Amino acid sequence: MTKVILINPPIYDFSAYDVWLKPLGLLYLSNILKNYNIEVILLDCLDRNYFKSIPTKTDGTGKYPYEIVPKPEVLKNIPLKYKRYGISQRTIEELLVCNKDASFVIVTSSMTYWYLGVKEIIETTKKILPKAKIILGGIYPILLPKHSEKLFSDKVDLISKNFSFCEILKYLNLLEGETKYKSFSNFPPPDYTLYKYIWYVVIRFSYGCLNNCKYCASKSIFAGYEMKSTNQIINEITYLYNLTNCENFVLYDDALLNAKNLHYITELFNKLIRLNLKIKFYTPNGISPRFITKDIAYLMKQLNFTDPRLSLETISSFTHKLVDNKVNLKDFEKALENLTAAGYKTNEISVYLLAGLPNETIEDVYKSINLLHKYKVRIRLNEFSLVPRSKIFYELGLSEEDIDPLLYNNSIFLFNGIPNKVKPWCKFEELQYLKNYVKNLNEKILNLENTYV
Repeated sequence: MTKVILINPPIYDFSAYDVWLKPLGLLYLSNILKNYNIEVILLDCLDRNYFKSIPTKTDGTGKYPYEIVPKPEVLKNIPLKYKRYGISQRTIEELLVCNKDASFVIVTSSMTYWYLGVKEIIETTKKILPKAKIILGGIYPILLPKHSEKLFSDKVDLISKNFSFCEILKYLNLLEGETKYKSFSNFPPPDYTLYKYIWYVVIRFSYGCLNNCKYCASKSIFAGYEMKSTNQIINEITYLYNLTNCENFVLYDDALLNAKNLHYITELFNKLIRLNLKIKFYTPNGISPRFITKDIAYLMKQLNFTDPRLSLETISSFTHKLVDNKVNLKDFEKALENLTAAGYKTNEISVYLLAGLPNETIEDVYKSINLLHKYKVRIRLNEFSLVPRSKIFYELGLSEEDIDPLLYNNSIFLFNGIPNKVKPWCKFEELQYLKNYVKNLNEKILNLENTYV
């Protein structure tokens, strides 16, 4: 029997936290491969089953263990400690040694500035399994094909297209020309049998995004938009709930609510309610306030959507017209009204703000923060950074050939910029003060007893 090792690499970064991070693509792929009678081994270097001494919150999130590592030359002036998160290199080597008979190793990747973890895994795998064929896929080679080719093309086969499962199957000599898995609707449920214990289950109802925000590269990753049928989702959730006995279900949809799917979502939510499963739903990618109607808000409350996160980004209508044109303050106010009417307290609701959007200053961000604080909601401040292949990336005249992806890291971009190419948005101390300002306001909101509007 052919054996395949699926690997989710460790993270090299200034900070990292398990906020519902699962290699969902690998989990789909695992069940696809099993359909072809392939033996699958998962090496998830971020699997917290290896770190039982680290506490886990009730929502399933938790810390990763880390070790401080030397900063690469391009980051030497950053006033933060650089860390490696995940299981130790020794543990990785031991797991690979136990599976020396594997014919193929498939490595995934996510953030482009996490490529050092990919580099470590590929070098270790080549050393221990020199005869195995290594395939690298995921977001990194899709957004930075030239950089990944320059770094890895002599060691691995690169998959620089999304929905690449058919391409991978061809590498494994499992089919010729079949296109079944080009459609998201044909994906099996993700394979959670690969984990010993599960704190949360990550799934998707849909794949792709109908928005076209200038700061995002989702269209470069997948230009379309596809949904599974409501019955498929119902069967998938029921199966995964019975399999894992887990209450925390995390939705990875980029556009959970949109202009095309409100009837679909209403039908799906009503079917989920009738299942009467003890589940909490989380929305880390945010929900557009524009589509949170009274009915949708009521259904969300009935389904125990916890900490619903609204995507607002800024209170400036001018900035929205420049970068996304998808929401405005009135949409947010109406969504908040509908959610509180459905039974949510305002301090149970989070709102995403982006610090560093084009044409905004740090003073503009403070204005957004102070206004939102009056609504008694929690503010989740995201630090803007450049995403390769986004419209803003090209508008700045940038290309992947002459920039180290480590500089795209959102922990440093606002105060570091891209030397000689993009000026810093603020100073390091100003960003730390801004983040602490939001933290203090959120603490006040969480301590409020009566937060209905």
